[in-house]
Amino acid sequence: MSGYPQRKKTEKSTGGMAVWSRRLIDYFVCAYIVLTAVALPLYSEHGYSYIATEKSLFFRRVSLNMGGAVILLLAVHSFSWLKFYLRQSLGKSRRASLKQLLPRLGAAVRRRFSVTDLFAGLYGVALAVSYLCSDYRQKALWGAEGWYMGLYTQLALLASYFLISKLWRPRKGYLYLMLGVSAAVFLLGYLNRFSVYPIEMEMRNPGFISTIGNINWYCGYAVTVFFAGVALLWQGNGLRRWQKVLLSCYGGLGFGTLVTQGSASGIVALGAVLLALLVLSAGEGERMQRFWFMAFLLGGACLVTDILRTVFPEGINYSDAVMDLLTAGSLPIIMTAVSLAFLLWTQHMVKGGKYPQKAMRLGSYIVVAIVSASLLGFLVMIIMNTVHPGSLGPLSQYGIFTFSGGWGSNRGETWTAGIRCFQEQDFLHKLVGVGPDAMAAYIYSDGSPELTEPLTAAFGNLILTNVHNEWLTILVDLGIFGLICFVGMVVSAMAGFLKNIGRTPLAAACGFSLLAYTFNNFFSFQQIVNTASMYMVMGMGAAFLAAECYEEFSQGSP
Repeated sequence: MSGYPQRKKTEKSTGGMAVWSRRLIDYFVCAYIVLTAVALPLYSEHGYSYIATEKSLFFRRVSLNMGGAVILLLAVHSFSWLKFYLRQSLGKSRRASLKQLLPRLGAAVRRRFSVTDLFAGLYGVALAVSYLCSDYRQKALWGAEGWYMGLYTQLALLASYFLISKLWRPRKGYLYLMLGVSAAVFLLGYLNRFSVYPIEMEMRNPGFISTIGNINWYCGYAVTVFFAGVALLWQGNGLRRWQKVLLSCYGGLGFGTLVTQGSASGIVALGAVLLALLVLSAGEGERMQRFWFMAFLLGGACLVTDILRTVFPEGINYSDAVMDLLTAGSLPIIMTAVSLAFLLWTQHMVKGGKYPQKAMRLGSYIVVAIVSASLLGFLVMIIMNTVHPGSLGPLSQYGIFTFSGGWGSNRGETWTAGIRCFQEQDFLHKLVGVGPDAMAAYIYSDGSPELTEPLTAAFGNLILTNVHNEWLTILVDLGIFGLICFVGMVVSAMAGFLKNIGRTPLAAACGFSLLAYTFNNFFSFQQIVNTASMYMVMGMGAAFLAAECYEEFSQGSP
């Protein structure tokens, strides 16, 4: 798998055409990955003025310019592969009937496709059906202005998954390239929080950060990419010392920007990943050491940020309750000290052969139970205080315990709007949605006064293009069918990758990225940078898992 084989005599046959067409597709996919992993996060022509639109249009140009050539090569490859397969199957005997070959061909094709591929294919169908049934096709084709996550963009992203997972020769260097570029983005983001701008960005303000733009966009990109690096370091498989050092620096930088970027959804994703790592680490001493090292990196990043805030108090240009909790006061010191103490204790127990596997595994389950019970209790308290105001006593005065329009940075208003949008649809559009990225078109064209008036009161002339919850937005845009397909695609890919922890570390790393993406987007949304990264990571993970298929390819078969 280190390189392509020398041209053989068989490549002069139809099979050789299949090999060469696949090779060219691989080169195109490599170029796409570079453009998505490197150019897209860094791309900006006019600073923050039109950065969302510029990135979306950049992706459109990339996909349009590359799409035609790839489609032609796919047609050549498919025809050549089919012809080669039939010739090989027939062999010297020309009497084999088509009825005998079709089942064998179907079996060969099925072996190449997974449950994730099935859901992804159905998601493509859902997109097409939603568009065809939409009353807002002109808007649904490209999507809402500034977002541009309509039919074309969604199909291009879906196609990138299939191309990367099926026709890209997996190379770990491309995943490391993605991490390297994100490190530069994270460094800029961290410096920006202290009012240091190495790159001059027009219209800069605390609401925009690094080369990504709005803090929600930045957070979505950060969690999707960062946790792949965290997972590689945590697994530790085959890493050399210098790689561990670089990944440790990357981890510290990523944690630093994650606790300062300003979007609470990133902290939710951080908590989910750490909880998963704790459970997966508890039964093995060496993994537990690496978990506590991760916790130490997080505590250290918070402590360093606390020190910088103390030394340069005028530099910090954004803060909220979560950021102040993690990067000020005594908590950063406690986090660092506790994680270091547990790290040293675990190392001592492992060296002495006395690591208590059963006790640590039980302890991790207790932690999960406590967290789950706390979340459930928090939800019950919100419901109680919302239905019966004042029922929580002194706690009732805190807005977090009352679900209203302003709850969760106005997510109460947006989530309510999403539910109303879905309720107002007829049976057909409950199934297929109003059209890809067409929620805004429905709201401001045909939405009821009960839907539009609260939005106008809350957001004025601003247009609501999504409800800051990916699954609820998809439910409105693509209906029940589209939501089932999307959730099935992402969750099945995530589960498949995470099953390979330790065996296929690169694929497992992609699984942690999907986990973080999913938890973040429960409070956030799809946009071109994080969604393109998600599909790219998902395709890479599938390619790393299916690497044995490329062994056949390297030997000259199509």
